[in-house]
Amino acid sequence: MTGTDSGIVVNVAVDSAVDGAKPGAELREGDTAHFTLTFKDQASGKPLRGAYPNAWLGLRPEGQTLDRRSCTAQVATFTSGGLFSRPALDLNIYYVLALNSDGTITVVDPHFSFGGSQLLAMLQLEAHGYDWALGNDETKLFVTMPSIGKVAVIDTTLWKLIKTIEVGPDPRRVVAQPDGRMVWIASTDGASAVRASDQSVAVKIATGKGLHDITTTPDSRYAIVTNRDDGTASIIDTSTLKEVARGPVSEKPVSVAFSPLSQNVYVAGESGTITVIDLRQRKAVAHIDTEAGLSAARVTPDGRYLFTLNPGKELMHIIDVSSNRVIQTGELEGEPFEVTFTDNLAYVRRKASEVVLMVPLADIGREGKQITVVDFPAGAEVFGKMPRTVAADGITSAPGEEAVLVANPADHEVYYYREGMAAPVGHFSNYGHSPEAVLVVDRSLKESKPGTYTSAVSLPAAGSYNVAVFVNSPRVVMCFPLTIAENPSLPPKKGRMPVNIEQLTDKRVLPVGEKAKLTFRLTDAKTNAPANGLADARAFIMQASGSWSERLALTARADGHYETDFTSPQPGVYYVWVECPSIGLKVSNPEFLVLESE
Repeated sequence: MTGTDSGIVVNVAVDSAVDGAKPGAELREGDTAHFTLTFKDQASGKPLRGAYPNAWLGLRPEGQTLDRRSCTAQVATFTSGGLFSRPALDLNIYYVLALNSDGTITVVDPHFSFGGSQLLAMLQLEAHGYDWALGNDETKLFVTMPSIGKVAVIDTTLWKLIKTIEVGPDPRRVVAQPDGRMVWIASTDGASAVRASDQSVAVKIATGKGLHDITTTPDSRYAIVTNRDDGTASIIDTSTLKEVARGPVSEKPVSVAFSPLSQNVYVAGESGTITVIDLRQRKAVAHIDTEAGLSAARVTPDGRYLFTLNPGKELMHIIDVSSNRVIQTGELEGEPFEVTFTDNLAYVRRKASEVVLMVPLADIGREGKQITVVDFPAGAEVFGKMPRTVAADGITSAPGEEAVLVANPADHEVYYYREGMAAPVGHFSNYGHSPEAVLVVDRSLKESKPGTYTSAVSLPAAGSYNVAVFVNSPRVVMCFPLTIAENPSLPPKKGRMPVNIEQLTDKRVLPVGEKAKLTFRLTDAKTNAPANGLADARAFIMQASGSWSERLALTARADGHYETDFTSPQPGVYYVWVECPSIGLKVSNPEFLVLESE
């Protein structure tokens, strides 16, 4: 499908991603599909780079003429971001995943601009998850489960556990090659390479003894594995899938990092020594001595500096990779245990505090200079209140934004912090579960090659749609027709049930911060029989100003009764709707409850 607007040629291709599907295969509801948008300058034929396109899939009204006027109106509706005018499919969003302490993974569509979220899935693992990594094109998530010796594979378009893999006893650390071809998993036996395409085990390599950390090089050429009990590190050639070198490193190696700038590997040991390995020579070329008790080593995004943390000594060191020397040291009270990066900041979490420390990367690098530290609170409870049982990060970047997401397991919350602010600007409940790690699955269109933007998504219900495309500069507005067929392999849909909603909540003036119970009774509008067993019934609560909203699952009781607990965050008027997708009950239904909080 091709069209031209404002001198830009736009091509939209939607192809089935189902295994075995041929080019041009029928698009069916529930299947995964690849959306590919290509932009070229009409005059020169050059690709339009850095376009940051927006795209949506919206229902096409019967008999609608697909002209510029109707297309512009539909795009305007979607860009307004209204809660009640959402597209059937949004190719500009990301989802937030939380790895929880009870062996579950929550999947949330965050609406930080409205202060709420929508629970998309609650996945139950066979055992507690320890680490995770996204494979090729982010459609598969690999989660290690050490206690049962397996790795769970989750389809991130269907939000479904599709298989488990056995790669050896006690699998813990997992990383994906940047090219997405292989996923590397470290178990007691060594390291295993799993093909991301079909999740089959390509090879098992016996490295040294003990627990392992693992990393890969940005060009996906090598995987480096530490061997704790042997005090060694192994270098694996990912093209031949063979160990090509193994040598001694610092005592009890616990963390490994690679700098693309120096082309060196940095192995931090509990002894306090950091061994520097020249990957080209495949041997150690330097040792950097610090204090015993090192636990983490991470390289900045530009590869220029190495950060190390020592929780016991409450120290952070910054190492210049060009000279392999410690150039700055900071005393960080509260047992720092994790450091993550954005392009501008290093974020440090501490066990004895709920306050996240930030180090501006533009301010580091001057030897002996005091490290600049700013901070923000991420909850009410300290990060170390609950025992840490995962290796995955509790802070991750929000795609396309100068912002991060922070998991606080004791608070049962995930916080959204925008850089430069004094405090988080949004948060959402993790639905009663303790989030130990947080990850983002980015469904926005990403530039896979110059002028070409792609995304893999699950297709919505069968019907006639418009693919609406919008680019802000140069301004491009175009729509293309798309038909999605019914999928006979899907289970039959539940029928729509018109229901009556009876408001049974007595107390409608609520004190701020005090828990109140909201109660409803749902009955079949035709038979007046109780509408029992609606597992997906929810309450959608929105402040009258539109500045805050939240979805809460409703607990089914006898005789069509449903209830939930609600705590108002601030004074004001709140509207409460009941929704239930399985019977076609939408938030736009005319029955709603009005609450006042003071």
